[in-house]
Amino acid sequence: MPTGRSKTRRRLRRQFRYLYWSLTVWRRWGPVWASAVLIGLVACLFAGGSRLSHELFFEIYDHSRYWPLLITPFGLGLSVWLMHRYFPGAAGGGIPQAIVTLEPAGSVLRDRFLSLRAALGKMLLTLLGISSGATFGYEGPIVQVGAALKYSLSRRTYRNEGQARSLILAGGAAGVAAAFNTPLAGIVFAIEEMGRTFDQRASRTILFSVILAGLTAIAVMGNDTYFGRASAAELELGASWIAVPLCAVLGGVLGGLTATVMLRLSERLPGPLHACRLRFPVLFAAACGLVIALIGIASGGTTFGTGYFRASDILAGHPEGLENYGLLKLVTMLLSFISGAPGGSFAPSLAVGAGLGLNMAELLPFLPATPVILLGMVAFFAGMTRAPLTGFVIVMEMTDSSTMIIPLMATALIAANLSRFLTRRPLYEGQARLILHPAAAKPTAAPGAN
Repeated sequence: MPTGRSKTRRRLRRQFRYLYWSLTVWRRWGPVWASAVLIGLVACLFAGGSRLSHELFFEIYDHSRYWPLLITPFGLGLSVWLMHRYFPGAAGGGIPQAIVTLEPAGSVLRDRFLSLRAALGKMLLTLLGISSGATFGYEGPIVQVGAALKYSLSRRTYRNEGQARSLILAGGAAGVAAAFNTPLAGIVFAIEEMGRTFDQRASRTILFSVILAGLTAIAVMGNDTYFGRASAAELELGASWIAVPLCAVLGGVLGGLTATVMLRLSERLPGPLHACRLRFPVLFAAACGLVIALIGIASGGTTFGTGYFRASDILAGHPEGLENYGLLKLVTMLLSFISGAPGGSFAPSLAVGAGLGLNMAELLPFLPATPVILLGMVAFFAGMTRAPLTGFVIVMEMTDSSTMIIPLMATALIAANLSRFLTRRPLYEGQARLILHPAAAKPTAAPGAN
Protein backbone atom coordinates (compact mmCIF):
# COMPACT_ATOMS: atom_id res chain seq x y z
CA MET A 1 0.00 0.00 0.00
CA PRO A 2 1.41 3.38 -0.98
CA THR A 3 1.96 5.75 1.86
CA GLY A 4 0.56 9.24 2.06
CA ARG A 5 4.02 10.67 1.39
CA SER A 6 4.46 8.69 -1.87
CA LYS A 7 1.00 9.77 -3.06
CA THR A 8 1.98 13.36 -2.44
CA ARG A 9 5.21 12.93 -4.42
CA ARG A 10 3.34 11.40 -7.38
CA ARG A 11 0.77 14.18 -7.32
CA LEU A 12 3.52 16.82 -7.26
CA ARG A 13 5.31 15.11 -10.19
CA ARG A 14 2.10 15.13 -12.23
CA GLN A 15 1.55 18.79 -11.47
CA PHE A 16 5.12 19.73 -12.39
CA ARG A 17 4.91 17.65 -15.58
CA TYR A 18 1.64 19.37 -16.51
CA LEU A 19 3.17 22.77 -15.78
CA TYR A 20 6.27 21.91 -17.83
CA TRP A 21 4.25 20.85 -20.87
CA SER A 22 1.98 23.89 -20.51
CA LEU A 23 4.98 26.21 -20.50
CA THR A 24 6.44 24.35 -23.47
CA VAL A 25 3.22 24.71 -25.44
CA TRP A 26 2.97 28.41 -24.64
CA ARG A 27 6.64 28.97 -25.45
CA ARG A 28 6.20 27.28 -28.82
CA TRP A 29 2.72 28.42 -29.86
CA GLY A 30 2.39 31.68 -27.94
CA PRO A 31 4.36 33.75 -30.48
CA VAL A 32 2.46 32.07 -33.34
CA TRP A 33 -0.91 32.98 -31.82
CA ALA A 34 0.19 36.47 -30.78
CA SER A 35 1.57 37.25 -34.23
CA ALA A 36 -1.72 36.11 -35.83
CA VAL A 37 -3.68 38.53 -33.64
CA LEU A 38 -1.15 41.24 -34.47
CA ILE A 39 -1.61 40.55 -38.20
CA GLY A 40 -5.35 41.07 -37.77
CA LEU A 41 -4.76 44.37 -35.99
CA VAL A 42 -2.23 45.52 -38.59
CA ALA A 43 -4.66 44.60 -41.39
CA CYS A 44 -7.32 46.76 -39.72
CA LEU A 45 -4.80 49.59 -39.36
CA PHE A 46 -3.78 49.17 -43.00
CA ALA A 47 -7.42 49.15 -44.15
CA GLY A 48 -8.26 52.23 -42.09
CA GLY A 49 -5.14 54.02 -43.29
CA SER A 50 -5.98 53.18 -46.89
CA ARG A 51 -9.48 54.55 -46.51
CA LEU A 52 -8.25 57.74 -44.82
CA SER A 53 -5.54 58.20 -47.48
CA HIS A 54 -8.14 57.82 -50.22
CA GLU A 55 -10.50 60.30 -48.55
CA LEU A 56 -7.69 62.79 -47.95
CA PHE A 57 -6.75 62.74 -51.62
CA PHE A 58 -10.32 63.35 -52.75
CA GLU A 59 -10.84 66.14 -50.25
CA ILE A 60 -7.92 67.92 -51.88
CA TYR A 61 -9.21 66.98 -55.34
CA ASP A 62 -12.62 68.48 -54.51
CA HIS A 63 -10.96 71.84 -53.84
CA SER A 64 -9.38 71.83 -57.28
CA ARG A 65 -9.24 69.10 -59.90
CA TYR A 66 -5.71 70.22 -60.85
CA TRP A 67 -4.07 69.52 -57.49
CA PRO A 68 -3.20 65.93 -58.60
CA LEU A 69 -0.82 67.41 -61.19
CA LEU A 70 1.37 68.27 -58.20
CA ILE A 71 0.36 65.68 -55.60
CA THR A 72 0.58 62.48 -57.66
CA PRO A 73 4.05 63.06 -59.20
CA PHE A 74 5.46 64.31 -55.91
CA GLY A 75 3.99 61.44 -53.91
CA LEU A 76 5.28 58.71 -56.23
CA GLY A 77 8.69 60.34 -56.52
CA LEU A 78 8.94 60.67 -52.74
CA SER A 79 7.87 57.05 -52.28
CA VAL A 80 10.61 55.77 -54.61
CA TRP A 81 13.21 58.00 -52.94
CA LEU A 82 12.28 56.78 -49.46
CA MET A 83 12.29 53.19 -50.66
CA HIS A 84 15.81 53.43 -52.11
CA ARG A 85 17.09 55.44 -49.15
CA TYR A 86 15.52 53.73 -46.14
CA PHE A 87 13.35 50.72 -47.07
CA PRO A 88 14.91 48.64 -49.88
CA GLY A 89 13.07 45.56 -48.63
CA ALA A 90 9.71 47.27 -49.19
CA ALA A 91 9.98 47.31 -52.99
CA GLY A 92 7.34 45.67 -55.16
CA GLY A 93 3.78 44.54 -54.67
CA GLY A 94 4.36 42.24 -51.70
CA ILE A 95 3.13 38.89 -52.99
CA PRO A 96 6.18 38.04 -55.16
CA GLN A 97 8.46 39.02 -52.29
CA ALA A 98 6.65 36.63 -49.94
CA ILE A 99 6.68 33.84 -52.52
CA VAL A 100 10.39 34.15 -53.17
CA THR A 101 11.23 33.62 -49.50
CA LEU A 102 9.59 30.19 -49.71
CA GLU A 103 12.05 29.04 -52.35
CA PRO A 104 15.20 27.23 -51.21
CA ALA A 105 17.35 29.73 -53.11
CA GLY A 106 15.35 32.62 -51.66
CA SER A 107 15.93 31.82 -48.00
CA VAL A 108 18.90 34.22 -48.00
CA LEU A 109 16.47 37.03 -48.87
CA ARG A 110 14.29 36.54 -45.80
CA ASP A 111 16.19 39.05 -43.70
CA ARG A 112 15.62 41.61 -46.46
CA PHE A 113 11.93 41.04 -47.26
CA LEU A 114 10.62 39.63 -43.96
CA SER A 115 12.17 42.07 -41.50
CA LEU A 116 10.06 44.34 -39.34
CA ARG A 117 11.74 47.30 -41.06
CA ALA A 118 10.56 46.04 -44.45
CA ALA A 119 7.03 45.54 -43.07
CA LEU A 120 6.90 49.07 -41.68
CA GLY A 121 8.26 50.52 -44.92
CA LYS A 122 5.77 48.55 -47.00
CA MET A 123 2.88 49.95 -45.00
CA LEU A 124 4.07 53.56 -44.98
CA LEU A 125 5.02 53.68 -48.66
CA THR A 126 1.88 51.90 -49.84
CA LEU A 127 -0.26 54.41 -47.95
CA LEU A 128 1.81 57.22 -49.45
CA GLY A 129 1.11 55.88 -52.93
CA ILE A 130 -2.62 55.56 -52.22
CA SER A 131 -2.77 59.08 -50.79
CA SER A 132 -1.13 60.28 -54.01
CA GLY A 133 -4.00 58.94 -56.12
CA ALA A 134 -2.04 56.10 -57.72
CA THR A 135 -3.73 52.79 -58.51
CA PHE A 136 -2.42 50.79 -55.58
CA GLY A 137 -4.04 48.54 -53.03
CA TYR A 138 -2.93 47.39 -49.60
CA GLU A 139 -4.17 43.81 -50.02
CA GLY A 140 -1.05 42.59 -51.83
CA PRO A 141 1.38 44.34 -49.45
CA ILE A 142 -0.42 42.88 -46.42
CA VAL A 143 0.71 39.45 -47.62
CA GLN A 144 4.36 40.47 -47.23
CA VAL A 145 3.62 42.34 -44.01
CA GLY A 146 1.78 39.34 -42.56
CA ALA A 147 4.57 36.97 -43.57
CA ALA A 148 7.16 39.34 -42.09
CA LEU A 149 5.33 39.66 -38.77
CA LYS A 150 4.78 35.92 -38.47
CA TYR A 151 8.34 35.05 -39.44
CA SER A 152 10.10 37.77 -37.43
CA LEU A 153 8.10 37.32 -34.22
CA SER A 154 8.02 33.52 -34.32
CA ARG A 155 11.42 32.72 -35.79
CA ARG A 156 12.74 31.39 -32.48
CA THR A 157 9.99 28.77 -32.36
CA TYR A 158 10.80 26.87 -35.55
CA ARG A 159 13.35 24.12 -35.63
CA ASN A 160 13.71 23.35 -39.33
CA GLU A 161 13.10 24.75 -42.80
CA GLY A 162 9.64 23.20 -43.06
CA GLN A 163 8.44 25.06 -39.98
CA ALA A 164 9.90 28.31 -41.28
CA ARG A 165 7.96 27.89 -44.53
CA SER A 166 4.83 27.15 -42.53
CA LEU A 167 5.17 30.45 -40.68
CA ILE A 168 5.60 32.41 -43.92
CA LEU A 169 2.61 30.69 -45.53
CA ALA A 170 0.48 31.24 -42.43
CA GLY A 171 1.41 34.93 -42.26
CA GLY A 172 0.49 35.52 -45.90
CA ALA A 173 -2.78 33.61 -45.57
CA ALA A 174 -3.71 35.47 -42.39
CA GLY A 175 -3.01 38.79 -44.13
CA VAL A 176 -5.37 37.97 -47.03
CA ALA A 177 -8.06 36.66 -44.68
CA ALA A 178 -7.96 39.74 -42.46
CA ALA A 179 -7.65 42.27 -45.30
CA PHE A 180 -10.63 40.99 -47.31
CA ASN A 181 -12.56 39.38 -44.42
CA THR A 182 -12.35 36.16 -46.44
CA PRO A 183 -10.97 33.31 -44.30
CA LEU A 184 -11.54 30.60 -46.91
CA ALA A 185 -9.82 32.66 -49.59
CA GLY A 186 -6.84 33.16 -47.28
CA ILE A 187 -6.35 29.42 -46.96
CA VAL A 188 -6.86 28.80 -50.68
CA PHE A 189 -4.45 31.62 -51.53
CA ALA A 190 -1.75 30.11 -49.32
CA ILE A 191 -2.13 26.72 -50.99
CA GLU A 192 -2.60 27.79 -54.61
CA GLU A 193 -0.52 30.92 -55.01
CA MET A 194 2.15 30.90 -52.32
CA GLY A 195 2.71 27.24 -51.46
CA ARG A 196 2.64 25.47 -54.82
CA THR A 197 4.47 22.60 -53.14
CA PHE A 198 2.23 22.61 -50.08
CA ASP A 199 3.36 20.83 -46.93
CA GLN A 200 0.44 19.23 -45.10
CA ARG A 201 2.20 19.87 -41.80
CA ALA A 202 1.65 23.60 -42.34
CA SER A 203 -2.13 23.24 -42.27
CA ARG A 204 -2.51 23.61 -38.49
CA THR A 205 -0.39 26.75 -38.36
CA ILE A 206 -2.26 28.26 -41.32
CA LEU A 207 -5.70 27.44 -39.88
CA PHE A 208 -4.87 28.84 -36.44
CA SER A 209 -3.39 31.99 -37.97
CA VAL A 210 -6.29 32.60 -40.36
CA ILE A 211 -8.87 32.08 -37.61
CA LEU A 212 -7.16 34.37 -35.10
CA ALA A 213 -6.36 37.10 -37.63
CA GLY A 214 -9.87 36.91 -39.09
CA LEU A 215 -11.56 37.07 -35.69
CA THR A 216 -9.39 40.03 -34.71
CA ALA A 217 -10.31 41.91 -37.90
CA ILE A 218 -14.01 41.13 -37.42
CA ALA A 219 -13.87 42.31 -33.80
CA VAL A 220 -12.37 45.64 -34.90
CA MET A 221 -14.07 46.31 -38.25
CA GLY A 222 -17.22 44.19 -38.11
CA ASN A 223 -18.38 41.34 -40.32
CA ASP A 224 -19.25 43.29 -43.46
CA THR A 225 -18.29 41.89 -46.84
CA TYR A 226 -15.58 43.71 -48.77
CA PHE A 227 -17.74 44.91 -51.69
CA GLY A 228 -21.08 44.68 -49.91
CA ARG A 229 -23.74 42.01 -50.39
CA ALA A 230 -25.07 41.39 -53.86
CA SER A 231 -28.84 41.16 -54.10
CA ALA A 232 -29.95 37.53 -54.06
CA ALA A 233 -32.75 38.33 -56.49
CA GLU A 234 -30.22 39.39 -59.13
CA LEU A 235 -27.98 36.35 -58.79
CA GLU A 236 -29.97 34.09 -61.08
CA LEU A 237 -28.06 30.87 -61.60
CA GLY A 238 -29.68 29.99 -64.94
CA ALA A 239 -29.16 33.41 -66.49
CA SER A 240 -25.57 33.56 -65.31
CA TRP A 241 -24.60 30.54 -67.38
CA ILE A 242 -25.34 32.47 -70.59
CA ALA A 243 -22.68 35.03 -69.66
CA VAL A 244 -20.01 32.51 -68.62
CA PRO A 245 -18.44 31.93 -72.09
CA LEU A 246 -18.28 35.64 -72.97
CA CYS A 247 -16.90 36.75 -69.61
CA ALA A 248 -14.44 33.87 -69.38
CA VAL A 249 -13.00 34.44 -72.86
CA LEU A 250 -12.81 38.23 -72.76
CA GLY A 251 -11.67 38.43 -69.15
CA GLY A 252 -9.19 35.58 -69.52
CA VAL A 253 -7.63 37.02 -72.66
CA LEU A 254 -7.37 40.55 -71.23
CA GLY A 255 -6.07 39.23 -67.93
CA GLY A 256 -3.48 37.05 -69.67
CA LEU A 257 -2.33 39.94 -71.85
CA THR A 258 -2.06 42.15 -68.76
CA ALA A 259 0.11 39.56 -67.01
CA THR A 260 2.31 39.25 -70.10
CA VAL A 261 2.75 43.01 -70.30
CA MET A 262 3.53 43.32 -66.59
CA LEU A 263 6.14 40.56 -66.73
CA ARG A 264 7.81 42.07 -69.80
CA LEU A 265 7.80 45.50 -68.21
CA SER A 266 9.32 43.92 -65.11
CA GLU A 267 12.22 42.75 -67.25
CA ARG A 268 12.73 45.79 -69.43
CA LEU A 269 10.91 48.91 -70.56
CA PRO A 270 10.86 49.67 -74.29
CA GLY A 271 13.44 51.96 -75.84
CA PRO A 272 15.20 54.62 -73.78
CA LEU A 273 12.65 54.39 -70.97
CA HIS A 274 14.57 51.49 -69.46
CA ALA A 275 17.78 53.48 -69.10
CA CYS A 276 15.79 56.45 -67.79
CA ARG A 277 14.21 54.34 -65.05
CA LEU A 278 17.58 52.93 -64.06
CA ARG A 279 19.43 56.26 -63.97
CA PHE A 280 16.66 58.54 -62.66
CA PRO A 281 14.20 56.37 -60.70
CA VAL A 282 12.70 59.26 -58.73
CA LEU A 283 12.12 61.45 -61.81
CA PHE A 284 10.74 58.46 -63.71
CA ALA A 285 8.24 57.75 -60.92
CA ALA A 286 7.22 61.42 -60.92
CA ALA A 287 6.68 61.29 -64.70
CA CYS A 288 4.44 58.23 -64.28
CA GLY A 289 2.55 60.11 -61.60
CA LEU A 290 2.01 63.04 -63.96
CA VAL A 291 0.47 60.77 -66.61
CA ILE A 292 -1.73 59.12 -63.95
CA ALA A 293 -2.88 62.58 -62.84
CA LEU A 294 -3.72 63.62 -66.42
CA ILE A 295 -5.78 60.45 -66.97
CA GLY A 296 -7.53 60.97 -63.65
CA ILE A 297 -8.45 64.56 -64.47
CA ALA A 298 -9.68 63.58 -67.92
CA SER A 299 -11.86 60.83 -66.40
CA GLY A 300 -13.44 63.17 -63.87
CA GLY A 301 -11.46 61.67 -61.00
CA THR A 302 -12.81 58.14 -61.38
CA THR A 303 -9.45 56.44 -61.96
CA PHE A 304 -7.72 57.84 -58.87
CA GLY A 305 -7.14 55.56 -55.90
CA THR A 306 -7.47 51.85 -55.20
CA GLY A 307 -10.67 51.34 -57.18
CA TYR A 308 -12.57 49.95 -54.21
CA PHE A 309 -15.27 52.63 -54.16
CA ARG A 310 -15.80 52.58 -57.93
CA ALA A 311 -16.12 48.81 -57.99
CA SER A 312 -18.62 49.04 -55.12
CA ASP A 313 -20.63 51.62 -57.09
CA ILE A 314 -20.68 49.37 -60.14
CA LEU A 315 -21.87 46.37 -58.12
CA ALA A 316 -24.47 48.51 -56.34
CA GLY A 317 -26.01 49.50 -59.68
CA HIS A 318 -24.61 53.03 -59.93
CA PRO A 319 -22.40 52.88 -63.05
CA GLU A 320 -23.00 56.45 -64.20
CA GLY A 321 -19.84 57.89 -65.76
CA LEU A 322 -17.95 54.59 -65.43
CA GLU A 323 -18.49 53.22 -68.94
CA ASN A 324 -14.76 53.49 -69.78
CA TYR A 325 -13.58 52.82 -66.26
CA GLY A 326 -12.21 49.30 -66.81
CA LEU A 327 -9.72 50.16 -69.56
CA LEU A 328 -8.67 53.48 -68.02
CA LYS A 329 -8.14 51.85 -64.64
CA LEU A 330 -6.05 49.16 -66.32
CA VAL A 331 -3.79 51.84 -67.82
CA THR A 332 -3.30 53.62 -64.49
CA MET A 333 -2.62 50.26 -62.81
CA LEU A 334 0.17 49.56 -65.31
CA LEU A 335 1.59 53.06 -64.90
CA SER A 336 1.57 52.73 -61.12
CA PHE A 337 3.28 49.35 -61.48
CA ILE A 338 6.14 50.56 -63.68
CA SER A 339 6.67 53.69 -61.54
CA GLY A 340 8.60 51.56 -59.05
CA ALA A 341 6.68 52.83 -56.02
CA PRO A 342 5.65 50.09 -53.55
CA GLY A 343 2.02 49.06 -53.78
CA GLY A 344 -0.17 46.14 -54.73
CA SER A 345 -2.24 45.31 -57.80
CA PHE A 346 -4.34 42.59 -56.12
CA ALA A 347 -7.43 44.66 -55.32
CA PRO A 348 -7.01 47.08 -58.27
CA SER A 349 -7.23 44.08 -60.61
CA LEU A 350 -10.65 43.29 -59.13
CA ALA A 351 -11.69 46.90 -59.77
CA VAL A 352 -10.50 46.59 -63.37
CA GLY A 353 -12.50 43.37 -63.65
CA ALA A 354 -15.61 45.13 -62.33
CA GLY A 355 -15.22 47.83 -64.99
CA LEU A 356 -14.77 45.24 -67.73
CA GLY A 357 -17.72 43.29 -66.34
CA LEU A 358 -19.83 46.43 -66.68
CA ASN A 359 -18.89 46.58 -70.37
CA MET A 360 -19.79 42.91 -70.78
CA ALA A 361 -23.14 43.54 -69.08
CA GLU A 362 -23.84 46.21 -71.71
CA LEU A 363 -23.32 43.54 -74.38
CA LEU A 364 -25.91 41.35 -72.63
CA PRO A 365 -28.69 43.81 -71.76
CA PHE A 366 -31.26 41.03 -71.34
CA LEU A 367 -29.37 39.71 -68.26
CA PRO A 368 -29.16 41.21 -64.76
CA ALA A 369 -25.98 43.28 -64.58
CA THR A 370 -24.72 42.12 -61.18
CA PRO A 371 -23.92 38.48 -62.05
CA VAL A 372 -22.21 39.53 -65.28
CA ILE A 373 -20.06 42.03 -63.38
CA LEU A 374 -19.08 39.35 -60.85
CA LEU A 375 -18.14 36.99 -63.66
CA GLY A 376 -16.07 39.75 -65.25
CA MET A 377 -14.23 40.32 -61.98
CA VAL A 378 -13.34 36.68 -61.46
CA ALA A 379 -12.43 36.20 -65.14
CA PHE A 380 -9.96 39.08 -65.28
CA PHE A 381 -8.43 38.22 -61.91
CA ALA A 382 -8.05 34.53 -62.77
CA GLY A 383 -6.64 35.41 -66.20
CA MET A 384 -4.11 37.82 -64.74
CA THR A 385 -2.95 35.68 -61.82
CA ARG A 386 -3.74 32.20 -63.14
CA ALA A 387 -5.10 31.38 -59.69
CA PRO A 388 -8.67 30.23 -60.46
CA LEU A 389 -9.42 28.80 -57.00
CA THR A 390 -8.40 32.00 -55.25
CA GLY A 391 -10.28 34.02 -57.87
CA PHE A 392 -13.73 32.52 -57.52
CA VAL A 393 -13.48 31.98 -53.75
CA ILE A 394 -12.40 35.55 -53.02
CA VAL A 395 -15.08 37.11 -55.25
CA MET A 396 -17.72 34.84 -53.77
CA GLU A 397 -16.75 35.72 -50.18
CA MET A 398 -16.27 39.44 -50.87
CA THR A 399 -19.77 39.83 -52.33
CA ASP A 400 -21.66 37.13 -50.41
CA SER A 401 -22.63 35.48 -53.71
CA SER A 402 -22.42 31.81 -52.77
CA THR A 403 -25.42 31.03 -55.00
CA MET A 404 -23.17 31.74 -57.99
CA ILE A 405 -20.34 29.44 -56.97
CA ILE A 406 -20.70 27.12 -59.99
CA PRO A 407 -20.72 29.89 -62.67
CA LEU A 408 -17.88 31.68 -60.85
CA MET A 409 -15.88 28.46 -60.70
CA ALA A 410 -16.43 27.67 -64.37
CA THR A 411 -15.51 31.20 -65.44
CA ALA A 412 -12.33 31.20 -63.35
CA LEU A 413 -11.18 27.83 -64.72
CA ILE A 414 -11.80 28.77 -68.36
CA ALA A 415 -10.15 32.18 -67.98
CA ALA A 416 -7.08 30.76 -66.22
CA ASN A 417 -6.60 28.09 -68.88
CA LEU A 418 -6.96 30.62 -71.70
CA SER A 419 -4.33 32.74 -69.98
CA ARG A 420 -1.84 29.87 -70.26
CA PHE A 421 -1.69 30.41 -74.01
CA LEU A 422 -0.67 34.05 -73.50
CA THR A 423 1.80 33.93 -70.63
CA ARG A 424 4.28 31.18 -69.90
CA ARG A 425 4.31 31.70 -66.14
CA PRO A 426 1.75 33.04 -63.66
CA LEU A 427 2.28 36.70 -62.84
CA TYR A 428 3.47 36.41 -59.25
CA GLU A 429 5.60 33.35 -59.92
CA GLY A 430 7.23 35.13 -62.86
CA GLN A 431 7.98 38.19 -60.75
CA ALA A 432 9.43 35.99 -58.02
CA ARG A 433 11.76 34.35 -60.57
CA LEU A 434 13.03 37.77 -61.61
CA ILE A 435 13.95 38.46 -58.00
CA LEU A 436 15.80 35.16 -57.70
CA HIS A 437 17.49 35.48 -61.10
CA PRO A 438 17.95 39.22 -61.76
CA ALA A 439 20.35 38.49 -64.62
CA ALA A 440 17.35 37.32 -66.61
CA ALA A 441 16.06 40.88 -66.52
CA LYS A 442 18.98 42.19 -68.63
CA PRO A 443 20.49 43.90 -66.71
CA THR A 444 18.13 44.29 -63.75
CA ALA A 445 14.63 43.57 -62.74
CA ALA A 446 12.05 46.32 -62.72
CA PRO A 447 10.85 47.92 -59.52
CA GLY A 448 7.67 45.89 -59.66
CA ALA A 449 9.72 42.72 -59.39
CA ASN A 450 12.42 43.84 -57.00
